[in-house]
Amino acid sequence: MISYDGTIDVALINMPFASFRQPSFALGLLKSSIKDKFKVKVFDFNVYFAEKIGADLYDRIATWHIVDLLGDRLFAQTLYGDQIPPFEEYVDKVLNGNLEEHEAPYDKKLVDYAFYNELLEVQKMTDQFLEECSRIIAKANPKIVAFTSMFHQQTSSLALAKRLKKVLPHVLVTFGGANCKGPMGMELMTHHTFIDCVCLGEGDSSFKKLVYACTDDQAIDVLSNIPGMIFRKDLKSDDVNPFALCSKTLEMDLNLVPTPDYDDFAQLYAERKFMHKEKPRVFFEMSRGCYWGQKKRCIFCGQSSETLIFRKKNHERIVTELRKIVNEYPAFALSASDESVDEGALEALIEALSTLQRKPEIVYLQVRPDINVKMLEKLAVCGLKRLEVGIESLSSKVLSIIGKGVNGLQNITFLKNCREAGIEPIWNFLWGFPKEPESSYKNMANLIPLLTHLHPPNYAGPFRLDRFSPCFENPYEHGIREIKPYPSYRFVYPFNEEVVDNFASFFTFKFQSPQNVKDYTRQLQENIFFWKEIYPKSALYYSQDLVIDKDPASTSGT
Repeated sequence: MISYDGTIDVALINMPFASFRQPSFALGLLKSSIKDKFKVKVFDFNVYFAEKIGADLYDRIATWHIVDLLGDRLFAQTLYGDQIPPFEEYVDKVLNGNLEEHEAPYDKKLVDYAFYNELLEVQKMTDQFLEECSRIIAKANPKIVAFTSMFHQQTSSLALAKRLKKVLPHVLVTFGGANCKGPMGMELMTHHTFIDCVCLGEGDSSFKKLVYACTDDQAIDVLSNIPGMIFRKDLKSDDVNPFALCSKTLEMDLNLVPTPDYDDFAQLYAERKFMHKEKPRVFFEMSRGCYWGQKKRCIFCGQSSETLIFRKKNHERIVTELRKIVNEYPAFALSASDESVDEGALEALIEALSTLQRKPEIVYLQVRPDINVKMLEKLAVCGLKRLEVGIESLSSKVLSIIGKGVNGLQNITFLKNCREAGIEPIWNFLWGFPKEPESSYKNMANLIPLLTHLHPPNYAGPFRLDRFSPCFENPYEHGIREIKPYPSYRFVYPFNEEVVDNFASFFTFKFQSPQNVKDYTRQLQENIFFWKEIYPKSALYYSQDLVIDKDPASTSGT
């Protein structure tokens, strides 16, 4: 088990089912901001749980179709008991797609007998696991326990927080992260009385102020006036605006944000051999927000308008910080936390990497498909292996509807440039947008057999309606209606419809004007499946006035 001897001021907790191959970027930042004044430790309990149930099974759960809420359902039983429907009903209706909203995409595997029994065993293990975690934190006796809550780790965090409040009634329990933004955070605290406060947006400065106030022995019930933080007594006020509170937490000068501290995770990695199967990674940050989204938001973008404001570290800070992270964590690959990297940040990244004797592997970097090809080549030389890119479609008409700011030819050219540079592009092929033309999907279906030498999409299916997206916030304008949380939420949380509406991140909807998406995308889906199958054996290149086509589906071969 993950152990710790001695008492601390602040416990930062990362729960299942966050990836065990990387530390929490948010907790790394929070630790760095207070470690000079306080005793603080990050407890990566997700790593222990992965070791307990096995890395492969953990990965399968953590990467399951996100709207099914599988990771959360496994811990919901110990938190809510019989208040939620039976697990077998959840498996049948949600995981195996017998509810229309949860019908499986073509690449989603169903739950067979063996996997079902594995899930039951994992569910049985949660109670003992939480008890062990609780004993460790109780022994450390912190004044503050802070949970980061992203997708797949909400109920595990809540379940541990509830136990800790019983054994440490004096401790201040706080939550933050993607599951707590805006109204979600208020609803979270309203229905879980063991939570003392929630950060509704970015928590860098707010959390630091909270720690200083709490360790000055201010009573929990008098803490207030910390930007972006909401306390239990604030719930009684009718004047609390979660969106206004969220906007107050933005870090406008990222040069003042400290370099994250990943020492606790690095120590775990050194001690636990099961983590060495694949190279772990640590996050670095160059910017926040989205420089394109400030001009025109993509209609399905789930980043709230308050946090879209593009902010960037200066050139020198990016270079020095990246070098520092590489030197301090030489065994780790790098992953960029940025939502959208602009040209200036990429130039700083290239400068930092080009001067390093040991070129670190960069496993994640998100860019737009209109990136300059020369910059793409420089990144490849510096060790870049993979790029996350917002392609979404190969139709200029569809791309215009969703506000991407690029056309179909630019997206195809980007895929071509990645193939030539030896970079793997990670991208999604999405459809089902309101008002999209059916003819575009026939054209794309005919186009795909000509592209099998380029990297296929990693995911293909209907776009997801996320909270905070333009489609969610202005449904009538975007041609949708009857927005409801995915049915999976009622199998995880025992709350009424109104509460879950405020609690959920993912939603279903209907079109204002009928669109038979399944019919007009059927051929496209079949061709994408063919693309994914044929790509490993396909190539197209130019040599001595000949075009060589190594496509197994080609009749001539040239």
